[in-house]
Amino acid sequence: MKSKELRFSAFTLFLFLLIAVYAPLCVGEVLFEDDFEKNAIDKGKWVPTGTWAVDNGELVVNGGEVGITLKDNFTDFEFYVDFHMINPLWASNWVIRAEDPNNCTLVQIVADNRNQFWWFTRVGGNYIVKDEDKLDNESGVHPELGKWYTIKIVAEGQRYDLYLAERGKELALACTWKDDTTDKGGIGFRAGGGEHSLYDNVLVTTVGHSFAVNPEDALPITWGKLKTIQ
Repeated sequence: MKSKELRFSAFTLFLFLLIAVYAPLCVGEVLFEDDFEKNAIDKGKWVPTGTWAVDNGELVVNGGEVGITLKDNFTDFEFYVDFHMINPLWASNWVIRAEDPNNCTLVQIVADNRNQFWWFTRVGGNYIVKDEDKLDNESGVHPELGKWYTIKIVAEGQRYDLYLAERGKELALACTWKDDTTDKGGIGFRAGGGEHSLYDNVLVTTVGHSFAVNPEDALPITWGKLKTIQ
Protein backbone atom coordinates (compact mmCIF):
# COMPACT_ATOMS: atom_id res chain seq x y z
CA MET A 1 0.00 0.00 0.00
CA LYS A 2 2.75 2.39 0.93
CA SER A 3 4.60 1.50 -2.27
CA LYS A 4 1.55 2.42 -4.38
CA GLU A 5 1.12 5.68 -2.47
CA LEU A 6 4.79 6.50 -3.00
CA ARG A 7 4.57 5.81 -6.74
CA PHE A 8 1.42 7.95 -6.95
CA SER A 9 3.06 10.81 -5.08
CA ALA A 10 6.16 10.69 -7.28
CA PHE A 11 4.01 10.70 -10.44
CA THR A 12 1.92 13.60 -9.14
CA LEU A 13 5.06 15.60 -8.37
CA PHE A 14 6.51 14.84 -11.81
CA LEU A 15 3.26 15.90 -13.52
CA PHE A 16 3.12 19.13 -11.52
CA LEU A 17 6.70 19.99 -12.46
CA LEU A 18 6.02 19.18 -16.11
CA ILE A 19 3.01 21.51 -16.20
CA ALA A 20 4.93 24.23 -14.35
CA VAL A 21 7.79 24.13 -16.84
CA TYR A 22 5.92 23.77 -20.13
CA ALA A 23 2.49 25.32 -19.64
CA PRO A 24 2.13 28.85 -21.04
CA LEU A 25 2.29 31.56 -18.41
CA CYS A 26 -0.14 34.47 -18.38
CA VAL A 27 1.12 37.45 -16.42
CA GLY A 28 -0.85 40.68 -16.09
CA GLU A 29 -4.23 41.54 -17.57
CA VAL A 30 -5.86 42.25 -20.92
CA LEU A 31 -7.64 45.60 -20.62
CA PHE A 32 -9.16 45.97 -24.09
CA GLU A 33 -9.24 44.17 -27.44
CA ASP A 34 -10.97 44.32 -30.80
CA ASP A 35 -10.22 42.41 -34.02
CA PHE A 36 -13.13 43.97 -36.00
CA GLU A 37 -14.31 40.56 -37.16
CA LYS A 38 -17.94 41.60 -36.61
CA ASN A 39 -17.46 43.84 -39.67
CA ALA A 40 -19.04 46.73 -37.79
CA ILE A 41 -17.75 49.31 -35.34
CA ASP A 42 -18.68 48.29 -31.81
CA LYS A 43 -20.21 51.44 -30.28
CA GLY A 44 -19.90 49.76 -26.90
CA LYS A 45 -16.12 50.03 -27.32
CA TRP A 46 -15.48 53.04 -29.57
CA VAL A 47 -16.40 56.68 -30.03
CA PRO A 48 -15.53 56.82 -33.75
CA THR A 49 -15.41 59.72 -36.15
CA GLY A 50 -17.95 59.85 -38.98
CA THR A 51 -15.36 58.58 -41.45
CA TRP A 52 -14.53 55.35 -39.61
CA ALA A 53 -15.70 52.11 -41.20
CA VAL A 54 -15.01 48.40 -40.95
CA ASP A 55 -14.30 46.45 -44.12
CA ASN A 56 -13.14 42.85 -44.44
CA GLY A 57 -12.49 42.63 -40.71
CA GLU A 58 -10.26 45.74 -40.65
CA LEU A 59 -10.81 49.25 -39.32
CA VAL A 60 -10.67 51.89 -42.06
CA VAL A 61 -9.64 55.38 -40.87
CA ASN A 62 -9.74 57.96 -43.66
CA GLY A 63 -9.61 61.54 -42.40
CA GLY A 64 -12.01 62.73 -39.71
CA GLU A 65 -9.48 63.60 -36.99
CA VAL A 66 -9.60 61.82 -33.57
CA GLY A 67 -11.62 58.73 -32.69
CA ILE A 68 -11.10 56.97 -29.35
CA THR A 69 -12.26 54.18 -27.09
CA LEU A 70 -15.27 54.57 -24.86
CA LYS A 71 -13.07 53.32 -22.01
CA ASP A 72 -11.15 56.37 -20.80
CA ASN A 73 -9.25 55.29 -17.69
CA PHE A 74 -6.15 53.54 -19.08
CA THR A 75 -3.14 54.68 -17.01
CA ASP A 76 0.00 52.57 -17.54
CA PHE A 77 -0.44 50.09 -20.38
CA GLU A 78 0.85 48.43 -23.54
CA PHE A 79 -1.06 49.23 -26.75
CA TYR A 80 -0.60 46.84 -29.69
CA VAL A 81 -2.12 47.27 -33.15
CA ASP A 82 -1.43 46.24 -36.74
CA PHE A 83 -1.43 49.06 -39.30
CA HIS A 84 -1.33 49.46 -43.08
CA MET A 85 -0.78 52.85 -44.77
CA ILE A 86 -2.85 53.55 -47.90
CA ASN A 87 -2.15 57.11 -49.04
CA PRO A 88 1.24 58.47 -50.18
CA LEU A 89 1.16 60.95 -47.29
CA TRP A 90 2.89 58.10 -45.43
CA ALA A 91 1.39 58.72 -42.02
CA SER A 92 -0.58 56.74 -39.45
CA ASN A 93 -1.49 58.34 -36.13
CA TRP A 94 -2.06 56.74 -32.72
CA VAL A 95 -3.91 58.41 -29.84
CA ILE A 96 -2.85 57.68 -26.28
CA ARG A 97 -4.35 58.65 -22.91
CA ALA A 98 -7.13 60.68 -24.49
CA GLU A 99 -9.33 62.54 -22.01
CA ASP A 100 -11.53 63.36 -25.01
CA PRO A 101 -10.87 64.00 -28.74
CA ASN A 102 -9.59 67.52 -27.98
CA ASN A 103 -7.22 66.60 -25.16
CA CYS A 104 -4.80 63.75 -25.74
CA THR A 105 -1.28 62.55 -26.48
CA LEU A 106 -0.50 61.41 -30.03
CA VAL A 107 2.28 59.92 -32.12
CA GLN A 108 2.52 59.90 -35.90
CA ILE A 109 4.80 57.93 -38.18
CA VAL A 110 6.45 59.89 -40.98
CA ALA A 111 7.54 57.07 -43.26
CA ASP A 112 9.11 59.06 -46.08
CA ASN A 113 12.89 59.57 -46.25
CA ARG A 114 12.83 61.17 -42.80
CA ASN A 115 11.68 57.86 -41.25
CA GLN A 116 10.63 59.47 -37.97
CA PHE A 117 8.01 59.35 -35.24
CA TRP A 118 6.48 62.69 -34.32
CA TRP A 119 5.17 62.87 -30.75
CA PHE A 120 2.75 65.69 -30.01
CA THR A 121 -0.23 66.67 -27.86
CA ARG A 122 -3.66 68.18 -28.34
CA VAL A 123 -4.82 70.54 -25.61
CA GLY A 124 -8.18 72.31 -25.81
CA GLY A 125 -8.43 71.32 -29.47
CA ASN A 126 -5.06 72.84 -30.38
CA TYR A 127 -2.20 70.67 -31.62
CA ILE A 128 1.21 71.30 -30.05
CA VAL A 129 4.05 69.95 -32.20
CA LYS A 130 7.67 70.60 -31.18
CA ASP A 131 10.75 69.97 -33.32
CA GLU A 132 12.55 68.26 -30.44
CA ASP A 133 9.75 65.68 -30.30
CA LYS A 134 10.39 64.50 -33.88
CA LEU A 135 12.41 61.36 -33.18
CA ASP A 136 14.29 59.08 -35.55
CA ASN A 137 12.93 55.58 -36.03
CA GLU A 138 15.71 53.38 -34.63
CA SER A 139 13.92 50.01 -35.03
CA GLY A 140 15.67 49.15 -38.30
CA VAL A 141 12.26 48.85 -39.98
CA HIS A 142 11.32 51.50 -42.57
CA PRO A 143 7.57 51.11 -43.24
CA GLU A 144 6.28 51.24 -46.79
CA LEU A 145 2.85 51.80 -48.29
CA GLY A 146 0.77 48.71 -48.90
CA LYS A 147 2.35 46.51 -46.21
CA TRP A 148 1.20 45.47 -42.76
CA TYR A 149 3.21 46.33 -39.66
CA THR A 150 2.72 45.96 -35.91
CA ILE A 151 3.32 48.73 -33.41
CA LYS A 152 3.46 48.55 -29.62
CA ILE A 153 3.31 51.68 -27.49
CA VAL A 154 4.14 51.34 -23.80
CA ALA A 155 2.88 54.16 -21.59
CA GLU A 156 4.32 54.09 -18.09
CA GLY A 157 4.35 57.21 -15.95
CA GLN A 158 5.70 60.06 -18.08
CA ARG A 159 7.64 57.68 -20.35
CA TYR A 160 6.51 56.29 -23.69
CA ASP A 161 8.38 53.49 -25.50
CA LEU A 162 7.45 52.67 -29.08
CA TYR A 163 8.26 49.34 -30.77
CA LEU A 164 7.86 48.46 -34.44
CA ALA A 165 8.03 45.40 -36.71
CA GLU A 166 6.67 43.91 -39.89
CA ARG A 167 3.53 42.05 -38.93
CA GLY A 168 4.40 38.63 -37.57
CA LYS A 169 8.01 39.57 -36.83
CA GLU A 170 9.74 40.40 -33.54
CA LEU A 171 9.22 43.96 -32.32
CA ALA A 172 12.21 46.31 -31.92
CA LEU A 173 12.48 49.57 -29.99
CA ALA A 174 11.99 52.54 -32.32
CA CYS A 175 12.04 55.52 -29.94
CA THR A 176 11.42 56.72 -26.39
CA TRP A 177 9.68 59.94 -25.38
CA LYS A 178 8.73 61.69 -22.13
CA ASP A 179 5.74 63.95 -21.48
CA ASP A 180 3.49 64.78 -18.53
CA THR A 181 0.49 66.29 -20.34
CA THR A 182 -1.89 63.43 -19.51
CA ASP A 183 -1.67 60.47 -17.13
CA LYS A 184 -4.78 58.51 -18.11
CA GLY A 185 -7.39 58.23 -20.83
CA GLY A 186 -8.48 56.22 -23.84
CA ILE A 187 -6.61 55.03 -26.91
CA GLY A 188 -7.51 55.48 -30.57
CA PHE A 189 -6.56 56.79 -33.98
CA ARG A 190 -6.31 60.14 -35.75
CA ALA A 191 -6.32 60.93 -39.44
CA GLY A 192 -5.94 64.46 -40.82
CA GLY A 193 -6.83 65.47 -44.34
CA GLY A 194 -5.43 62.97 -46.83
CA GLU A 195 -4.33 60.49 -44.18
CA HIS A 196 -5.77 57.04 -44.77
CA SER A 197 -4.82 53.86 -42.90
CA LEU A 198 -6.14 50.43 -41.99
CA TYR A 199 -5.89 49.01 -38.46
CA ASP A 200 -6.48 45.55 -37.03
CA ASN A 201 -5.97 43.42 -33.90
CA VAL A 202 -6.13 46.16 -31.25
CA LEU A 203 -4.93 44.96 -27.86
CA VAL A 204 -4.32 46.90 -24.64
CA THR A 205 -2.75 45.15 -21.64
CA THR A 206 -1.12 46.01 -18.36
CA VAL A 207 2.61 46.80 -18.57
CA GLY A 208 4.72 43.66 -18.65
CA HIS A 209 1.82 41.45 -19.66
CA SER A 210 2.92 38.12 -21.12
CA PHE A 211 0.84 35.39 -22.75
CA ALA A 212 3.59 32.80 -22.90
CA VAL A 213 7.10 31.86 -21.81
CA ASN A 214 8.34 32.52 -25.35
CA PRO A 215 7.66 36.12 -26.51
CA GLU A 216 7.32 34.76 -30.06
CA ASP A 217 4.10 33.06 -28.91
CA ALA A 218 2.53 36.27 -27.58
CA LEU A 219 -0.96 36.88 -28.98
CA PRO A 220 -0.22 39.97 -31.13
CA ILE A 221 2.72 38.19 -32.79
CA THR A 222 0.63 35.06 -33.32
CA TRP A 223 -2.19 37.11 -34.90
CA GLY A 224 0.34 38.60 -37.28
CA LYS A 225 1.75 35.23 -38.27
CA LEU A 226 -1.74 33.92 -39.01
CA LYS A 227 -2.56 36.99 -41.10
CA THR A 228 0.57 36.59 -43.23
CA ILE A 229 -0.43 33.01 -44.05
CA GLN A 230 -3.83 34.07 -45.41
